[in-house]
Amino acid sequence: MNDILLNLFVLAGFLLAGGFIFWFVQRKQSEKKSKISLMAASEGWSIETIREPLAWGTRLKTDRWTFEALSRSSGRESGPGSSNIAMSTTWWADYPGSTILIGRKNTQDNLDELGDVLIRKMLRMALGEQANGLVEVRAGSEAFRRNFLVWAQEPAEVERLLDPLLESSLTFWKNEALLIKRTSQGWTIELRGKHLEDIQEIRKFIHLGELLIAME
Repeated sequence: MNDILLNLFVLAGFLLAGGFIFWFVQRKQSEKKSKISLMAASEGWSIETIREPLAWGTRLKTDRWTFEALSRSSGRESGPGSSNIAMSTTWWADYPGSTILIGRKNTQDNLDELGDVLIRKMLRMALGEQANGLVEVRAGSEAFRRNFLVWAQEPAEVERLLDPLLESSLTFWKNEALLIKRTSQGWTIELRGKHLEDIQEIRKFIHLGELLIAME
């Protein structure tokens, strides 16, 4: 009888702990959503909550740009040590132009001519004809060049784009999987593997995009 009671108490403890954790997580999520909504209202941005069977997140919009933070499930059970949730944050704006790519630099890479060929093949696969004429541009400060690689069809446009304010904003994301791209479809900023929910990070991400289109 004592063993049964002990097992019941242990089970009740697990249930209470699980219930508290669920309540705490839900509360934190609710607080984050509320802060994002208040930020959007104060800035005059429209806000949309994304709720789909396998995807959830937030979309913010103005007449100039769209921001989207999204988590998407594959719908399949993940194996040990892995996740079936893909997270991303994207900002885009309809300001087309010649192709420019800015991405985080892996400081361990020491690319030789073969590496350059592989990069060009990857650019061709990702961009198709919009990769024509891309050349690596060594622009910006030394600190910037240590952290980022730049490719462009018109190097002079990169020189005009990379002012100290933009470099400073980019440096905040130097440790993230950040990719900035301008093509004939416009500007896009992609942050892979991260669903931004912190309002300060969201502000910095959107500010980076606004700096890009301010140069147009």
